[in-house]
Amino acid sequence: MAATTTRQVAQYVHGTNYTDLHPEVIDKAKALCVSALGMTVGGSRIHAGQVLAQYARSAGGSPTSGVIGAGFRTSAEMAAMVNGTAAHSTELEDDSWPEAMYTCHIIPAVFALGEELGSSGKAILEALIVGYEVQARPGSIVTDGGASDRGILTAPHLGTLGVAAASSKLLGLGMEETMMAISLAASQACGSTRQMGTGAHLYEAGVAGRNGISAAKLAKLGLTGDAKILEGPRGYFDALAGRPDLEFTLGSGTNMRIMEVGFKKFTACYLMQRIVDGITEIITRNHLSAEDVASVVVDVNPTFPEIIKFPQPSNGDESRFSMHHCVAAALMREEISLKTFTDEGVKNPALQAHWHKTSLVVHPEWKRAIMGESNPLTITTRDGNEYKKLCVVSHGDPEDPLSLEEVRQKYMSCVEGIIADAPARQGADLIFTLEEHKDVAKLMQILTFPA
Repeated sequence: MAATTTRQVAQYVHGTNYTDLHPEVIDKAKALCVSALGMTVGGSRIHAGQVLAQYARSAGGSPTSGVIGAGFRTSAEMAAMVNGTAAHSTELEDDSWPEAMYTCHIIPAVFALGEELGSSGKAILEALIVGYEVQARPGSIVTDGGASDRGILTAPHLGTLGVAAASSKLLGLGMEETMMAISLAASQACGSTRQMGTGAHLYEAGVAGRNGISAAKLAKLGLTGDAKILEGPRGYFDALAGRPDLEFTLGSGTNMRIMEVGFKKFTACYLMQRIVDGITEIITRNHLSAEDVASVVVDVNPTFPEIIKFPQPSNGDESRFSMHHCVAAALMREEISLKTFTDEGVKNPALQAHWHKTSLVVHPEWKRAIMGESNPLTITTRDGNEYKKLCVVSHGDPEDPLSLEEVRQKYMSCVEGIIADAPARQGADLIFTLEEHKDVAKLMQILTFPA
């Protein structure tokens, strides 16, 4: 469906139902839910997730939705905020490109609202897939087409609209109400590229979940917004990227943007995933140790150093946006797990000893883009040998996807030490069979109240 107006987007949301969804799309959505809910459990033990849980606990609220890993319930909006922040805290969020759109805000949000409403697994999947489409399609144009150059992080920005669309489905809103929900969400959307490497960057994902749900609930109660908020001069897309006449086509069949989401393996920014894979391939194939390597040179576009900007990270948050720290971990054949990107991991002298080996070569003549097409990589050894690789695809990308067993392993590694093995596996099974369940109460009990 071609979409040029707020009304057309709302018509798509209102008119697309579970029976319209392709089985491959449903299966992909379930796998992404396994990944996202696992990282939410893991993030409940990371500083930003703990801060938000403390905030929510003190704020109170009707106990309808579980704060994952924290052992209490609160309102759907508050749970979405905490759980989205916790999921993002791991920096394991799964993303699609070129829209640079992630799942760590919308998946926790649909489960929080779905638990509050007693929604079926099918209803949650329907809402997730439609909501992701609404946020990702315009993102594939505006992210590298003006928004990021203005300092706007489109994932939480457009993600607020996506959560509003998903919430409208779960709440059963009519077409006019859905249009108002999208309009109200535009007034609550936020996200800044400047915040990367701070707690605010993590929190923005939670804010998108909270605000998207509230937009839909307010629309249901009759609050109104501009019915043409997305289009035209001074409309949302104009403000976001200088695109007052933005046109995009919303998907159907297997042509849905959720199919283009890549699974992230390493707890660091997605921009470094394929580079880490490239380094690992070179040092493994050539039997190199970290001590054998004299230098690692990565060629990047002009946008890259605006995001990967901490050559000497001072804490865990910064380390997830540090090429130098990530390369050091790869050279040392570390697992590159959550512990690598903690405040303690940054202080590891063995890793710090290799930071100086990395350098970025910025090509001002290359197109500005968050991800870009490729990253040439050159490793030079102390004896003068050079090894080169053009890093294009990471294992986990749609072109080289994780297997379902690898997705399960990612989930299990995130919940390890928090949820006992048997209920953890039961939780994964419940998500993988989500469409068969009348509600998510049993699943959320497992995730919210770990043994």
